[in-house]
Amino acid sequence: MKKISILGSTGSVGTQCLNIISEFKNKFEIVSLTAGKNEKLLGDQIKKFKPKFYLSDEEINHQFGKRVNSYDELLQIDDSDLIVIALSGISGFFPVVNSIKQGRKIALANKESLVACGDLLMEISKKNNSEIIPLDSEHSAIWQCIKNEKEKYVKSIVVTASGGSLRDTSEKELSSVTPKTVLNHPTWKMGDKITVDSATLINKVFEVKEAANLFDIALEDIKVIFHDESIIHGMVNMVDGNTLALLSKPDMRIPILYALFYPERTESKNIEKIDFEKIGKLSFRNRDEKKLNFFNFGIDVIRNSKLGASFLVGSDQAVVENFLEEKINYLDMLDIMKSVYKKIKLPEKYSIETSIETINDSYKLTNKLIHDGNL
Repeated sequence: MKKISILGSTGSVGTQCLNIISEFKNKFEIVSLTAGKNEKLLGDQIKKFKPKFYLSDEEINHQFGKRVNSYDELLQIDDSDLIVIALSGISGFFPVVNSIKQGRKIALANKESLVACGDLLMEISKKNNSEIIPLDSEHSAIWQCIKNEKEKYVKSIVVTASGGSLRDTSEKELSSVTPKTVLNHPTWKMGDKITVDSATLINKVFEVKEAANLFDIALEDIKVIFHDESIIHGMVNMVDGNTLALLSKPDMRIPILYALFYPERTESKNIEKIDFEKIGKLSFRNRDEKKLNFFNFGIDVIRNSKLGASFLVGSDQAVVENFLEEKINYLDMLDIMKSVYKKIKLPEKYSIETSIETINDSYKLTNKLIHDGNL
């Protein structure tokens, strides 16, 4: 049996991971589960999967397993074959770094660490023979396409974008859209934060930076193309004129299933396969430049500074939280991020520590501007 630990088991990725494991009970053993404040769901998971260890923000002792006090303690005693790191925000940084330093195999869904300093994480990974399996559908697709190819044969990569919930909304309507409208994604079922980022296209900025870090490819060699059906998740253009692409239904359980069983593949009775006759077509289009303001700002920021991505992670987190609480409107988010970016002084040194520092500072400054009206 493969031993699995899930850090962030009560979130979207974590719960889907456990749903798949439920189908293959004789294939997996759960070693550790961790959560934040969702103690009730964690308790239900502990009762069902009976992990050896668990961790959360609370101090409740459950019927099964042993409560540990920190991720440092957990990683010292956890003996899993694969750690799924589905923690959101900077809470996932040090578990990621420490797991890599231990030479672990990691299925990684912590977007913030891959965006902010993924290149540094890849360097640590190589030194410690750790293997990182990306869980984002786009990066899982690209990874599957190129992992058996020589680097010199890869010319460029393409990240596809659904366009999010506002892809057919006119420019004039953007200032009045509500969180409810933005959270109604046309093809994916995801958490609130990433659904908002999908609408603004900041998520595609993050994915471009992730791809550059994961696959050691220049930003200018990564293209984003809009693909309404969300069937093609990523493409790789080879030097000989061939393009490799990975296609599947827009279902996060598919890259999760792949990561859990890697290097093998298996069939799940709960995952729907593509029926091309029903799809009818696969379409691609350009996005109206007037609706690319978030995207263009984000791309400029990550090109201008090594720590630009860290700024975006922190500032975007703050504006999205305030938008979801209806304290600011949709277009306010971009104006606020631009204002903070003009004022913030980024550290000269680029490291994991300064990445975290920049995320925290930009988050705090963005909230200060929203709540106090000045920096």
